[in-house]
Amino acid sequence: MSEPSSLQPGPPPRRRLRSWTLAVVLSLVLVAGWATFLAVAPAPEVLPPPSASVTPAPEPVTQPTNQVRLLAWRSAIDADVLAGFATDTGLKVVVDGYDTNEQLLALAESGAIAHDVVLVSGVGLKALADQNLLQTLPRDSLANIRNVDPALAARTATYDAGNAHSVPVLWGTIGLGFNAAKVAERLGADTPVDSWSVLFDPANAAKLADCGIQVTDSPTGVFPIALSYLGLQTESVKVEDTDAATRLWEAIRPSINKFSSQDIVDNLAAGAVCLTVATSGDAYQARGKARTAGLAHDIRYALPKEGTVVWYDMLAIPKAATNVANAGRLIDYLLRPEVAARMTNAKGFANAIQGSALYVKPEIKSDAALVPDLTKVRAIDEISPPPAAVALRNRFWQLLNAPGTSAVPAKSAP
Repeated sequence: MSEPSSLQPGPPPRRRLRSWTLAVVLSLVLVAGWATFLAVAPAPEVLPPPSASVTPAPEPVTQPTNQVRLLAWRSAIDADVLAGFATDTGLKVVVDGYDTNEQLLALAESGAIAHDVVLVSGVGLKALADQNLLQTLPRDSLANIRNVDPALAARTATYDAGNAHSVPVLWGTIGLGFNAAKVAERLGADTPVDSWSVLFDPANAAKLADCGIQVTDSPTGVFPIALSYLGLQTESVKVEDTDAATRLWEAIRPSINKFSSQDIVDNLAAGAVCLTVATSGDAYQARGKARTAGLAHDIRYALPKEGTVVWYDMLAIPKAATNVANAGRLIDYLLRPEVAARMTNAKGFANAIQGSALYVKPEIKSDAALVPDLTKVRAIDEISPPPAAVALRNRFWQLLNAPGTSAVPAKSAP
């Protein structure tokens, strides 16, 4: 069938509306329709913005009432001591640990400190108190708080005015833990280990590099040591002083085998290192481990004459604690003289409890390096400089830990 030809006659032409007239009519119809819809339609549901996640609020975590959660530095409280508390009270102690103040502050910033009791250094305690993370200590319910040495309590009030949030229980120093035979073999039998120059003299450090040097990985401890050796104020916030201390460490950096606090006891005990910047308890524990393993390592500890950093371990209750009553029972238990002595005997840290000396091992209480008279040595209380100085020290220390990286720019030639 053929298509109709365009030439064939069609229906008469229709009258067309002008285009603008049609547009006006359609607009009026559309507006009228929307007006009618808005008048009768229900109000739209208000939805959250796409970025907002609508999730139910988390249920509060309920901790068992028969336990105490403890956050403790470097396993300073021996497991047998905590087992004794469990036997005495029927309460189980769940322990989490950390190694340095820097790690503690990272935990605080992440909101991970929800323990019932914390055992922290004075510097760490001040940081937690400044962030309003600690409860006022229930001193009236702590019968054994009367056993705390008033002289030590006065020193720790630097970190916590009136010791309102805390109580000191242990203390110690940072010095030189060393293998006496290996050091004498390399430096000479007549070289006394009584100065930081054993470490900071690059010639000495180079001679000891083959038998191993390990340094605790904590700017809080190592910068005051260097500043003291240089005759500078340990609390200095001057950039040039931090620069000088960094250069002192950088000069011996090639001879340092390891920056770590975690395995310093094991390495010293096994003979993997012969010189360490360590705590008094580290050296004591290494000596005991070597003896237990039947190793003939003469491990000693020295307080350098230029000064030693003194730190204090404090007990406190975080605001996030869920078993506050149990926390008080643990703190009161640890303040007993015989219990404090057991902590000292196990780890080698001195304690702040009067009457405990009766139960402390003679080899500890007679060792003036492990338990020094703080009125007769140059004791540098561990301090925390202003945040800007802390940040600078931390940055330089991180750069020192990076192999092949200079921590400070080279000085231009005169």
